[in-house]
Amino acid sequence: MITGNTRIFFMLADPIHHVRTPEVLNPLFRARGIDAVMVPVHYAPADFAAAWQAMKRMRNLGGMVVSVPLKEQALELADRVGAEAQELGAANTVRREADGTMVAENFDGRGFLQGLLGGGADAQGREALLLGAGGAGRAIAFGLARSGVASLRVHDPDAARAQSLADRIAAGYPQLRVSAGPNDLDGVDLLVNASPCGLHPETDPAPVDLSRLRPEILVADIIMKPRETPLLRAAQDKGCQVRHGAPMLDCQLELMLEFFGL
Repeated sequence: MITGNTRIFFMLADPIHHVRTPEVLNPLFRARGIDAVMVPVHYAPADFAAAWQAMKRMRNLGGMVVSVPLKEQALELADRVGAEAQELGAANTVRREADGTMVAENFDGRGFLQGLLGGGADAQGREALLLGAGGAGRAIAFGLARSGVASLRVHDPDAARAQSLADRIAAGYPQLRVSAGPNDLDGVDLLVNASPCGLHPETDPAPVDLSRLRPEILVADIIMKPRETPLLRAAQDKGCQVRHGAPMLDCQLELMLEFFGL
């Protein structure tokens, strides 16, 4: 039951229909006897700064989980930023302190590695192509570098953004072969989709040439809804190992709950 004592948490995204966090966290709150509720809230990027000021003043707000495309803004607007979010330039979790202080952190990288790639072991030694250099893509890129991939190529429709991420990875991991480049699958045996492509299966273009998929490519897609994206369906049809997006969130839940102090 929601009462005047219930702590409120927001799930923020644009669009909002695909988010899975509330349907996972709310049953967890109930099962653990936590007097809290998470509500999906839809803010457009142009409205986010004004909404942030209102959320700072919302005294029963415990915090927010932040998704595409608001992660960079959340980092910029936060009063304090954790080390991982600072490194990545994006936040996916924000805690509101009693005095209105907003504290931001990012659990995307750890959640991705634990949920989709066996803690990083499944990425070791692979030739990786990462699609998407946004907030989640940055976290995953650093995670792949830490996991010991043999090489990493970053592709993004914004070539400058892809190059900037590749340069940051190269500076932190000088031993790694890292580049920004096309989304072709030549020489690739690990494909990670960290872009929004697939959220709208009826209208989104394929993120790669699906006819070029090969059975030796491990394909991971961080999109959670729909569970079976066109990329993953095509990969399965080609005999590839596939990793669905939902476990990425599942592995972040304990980290988020601890961060929220629940």
